[in-house]
Amino acid sequence: MRKGTILGGAVAVTALVAANAAAAQERPTYELPAIEVEVLQTDLHQQAIDLYEIPERWGEAADLHREAAENLPANDAGQFYGYSRAALLYFYAGELAEARRSMEDAAEVAEATGDVLTAAHAYVDAAFIAIAEDYDGKQRKFVADAREVTASELLTEAERESILIRIEGAPAGVSSATVALANRFGTLQALALAD
Repeated sequence: MRKGTILGGAVAVTALVAANAAAAQERPTYELPAIEVEVLQTDLHQQAIDLYEIPERWGEAADLHREAAENLPANDAGQFYGYSRAALLYFYAGELAEARRSMEDAAEVAEATGDVLTAAHAYVDAAFIAIAEDYDGKQRKFVADAREVTASELLTEAERESILIRIEGAPAGVSSATVALANRFGTLQALALAD
């Protein structure tokens, strides 16, 4: 009796699974969420770029870039743009802790996606921001991260040397860190025109 009940239950479950599979095949599928995320990301970036000419709104622009990056899946290559732009805006707005965290996020995304040259430079940039913030522990961590990434066999000797030169020529304080980052990235207005 018990064996027959179990067997009957198994047949009923199999029939139910088959019916659900057939019904699932009949339902249309759409890929709109991915498109919506891309449009949202682009809109947020554009809103941020529109604020570049208003210095008192750079923090808000940074928030928009960061939000756009966070709307993407973890370690999506597109996150680098949002995090790195947010870092620069936060830096120019004087929000150094947010700038440091955003540049660190940018470096981690670049490293996770295999762009070791960009990751190494972003870690150096994060170290420069930590110098401006007077956060020695983070500065040492980012320099160590940059050196570790620089050891990658994926880099040419010239690329490796360019990163090490930046590490050795690290700025000594807030004003020299500002100059070093401005020399590397240019002004926010120039970045807006490049977009």
